[in-house]
Amino acid sequence: MHLRLAIIGLCVPAILSAQQTTGSSVERTIRQLEDRWRVAQQTNDTAAFHQLLAPDVSFIGTSGSLRDRADYIASRAGSWIPRSTSFTVDQLRIRSYGTVVIVTGRGKTTGAGTQATARFTDVWAHRNGTWTLVAIQRTEIAP
Repeated sequence: MHLRLAIIGLCVPAILSAQQTTGSSVERTIRQLEDRWRVAQQTNDTAAFHQLLAPDVSFIGTSGSLRDRADYIASRAGSWIPRSTSFTVDQLRIRSYGTVVIVTGRGKTTGAGTQATARFTDVWAHRNGTWTLVAIQRTEIAP
């Protein structure tokens, strides 16, 4: 009995440590992907959109519009983000649920005639060895 407890006592910390390492690895990966997503939006990078957005992504914009990947990419021509001086993201909160990660944060767009701040929720899913955005929602913050 004491031997079993000793073995369990040795194994549990190792398991928890492995989970923390995996969790921090996923968080690091998602932070990098969120930065790629921010840059892709700022530079209107269609190739990155195809890499980062799942084919079945749902995008809800600040106007309440619902778009799929093709509609989102087509809408970029009229977006103020690529024309702005800066597009920054802060207040990131990353929560991992196995193969799904939910990211919330705040985005700020600045430049001549392009002042906007919005809260966002990005949902990443790990499918076939790759993390892609499967759902995006934006809510404008009134000035």
